[in-house]
Amino acid sequence: MFFGRILAISLTFASTLTHGKGALENPKPDDPMSGIGTIYGWNCDAELIEIQIDDGGRIQVPYGSARGDTQKTCGDTDNGFVTQYNFGLLSNGEHRIRLYVDGVKEQDRHFRVTRLDKPYMRGLEASTVVTEFPDKDHDIILTWSESAQNFQITSIEPLGSHPLPDFNGLWRVKNSAGNVLFQTSAGYRNGDPWLTLSMLDLDFNSLQIYSGRLEGRIAIIDDEYSSVDAAFEIELLSNDEMLMTVLHCTPASSCNIRAGDEFTLLREEKPTY
Repeated sequence: MFFGRILAISLTFASTLTHGKGALENPKPDDPMSGIGTIYGWNCDAELIEIQIDDGGRIQVPYGSARGDTQKTCGDTDNGFVTQYNFGLLSNGEHRIRLYVDGVKEQDRHFRVTRLDKPYMRGLEASTVVTEFPDKDHDIILTWSESAQNFQITSIEPLGSHPLPDFNGLWRVKNSAGNVLFQTSAGYRNGDPWLTLSMLDLDFNSLQIYSGRLEGRIAIIDDEYSSVDAAFEIELLSNDEMLMTVLHCTPASSCNIRAGDEFTLLREEKPTY
């Protein structure tokens, strides 16, 4: 009887050790998740791997993929498990994931979700530049991928060598009776993509210059040296059209625009005076 109890305890302990030799590697605790991503990890010896998101049903995860990094721990390599999951199906905020190995809950953690308006967004196109990454001598180009519902690295280039959107040129406000001309130029400032906009009021012979960092086809520009504190969002909609949105303008007594006002700018071949 005593031996039987010892044997039962030993078998239970061995089973716990076997199930314990593994890890849920993604998502990690409090990880931000979005788009269509992967849930993956490894386990030395399992018949069934399942995950549970929040209070939903358990989802079986394919198990047995090659993981050479588990050879030392497990004595073999067919220990990986991985599945795709559309995190856009979840609401924004904190969620819970549980890992079950052969019906036993092995890990329980929380992660965070940031999602777009719909679980699957169609027809979107965008790209942006992350400067001085992965090191100070390179930039990476991120491009929206519909299949991944996320931004993907499409190229790594020497710092400042990638082409910028074609902002350069002269522009006028669509359907405006005023005689205001805008000139824009895109370039680099201290390694960052930068947009400069000169606003020339031909009626009053005044010039104001705004500038700011470019993020893809959008820039937030302001003028720190003017008596009027104004800032704008500039978005290049097409080769011949930009949208200019007023973010703020103070003091109000000196502004004839207000936050939220939008102006469509059309490209000109050459200035008309």
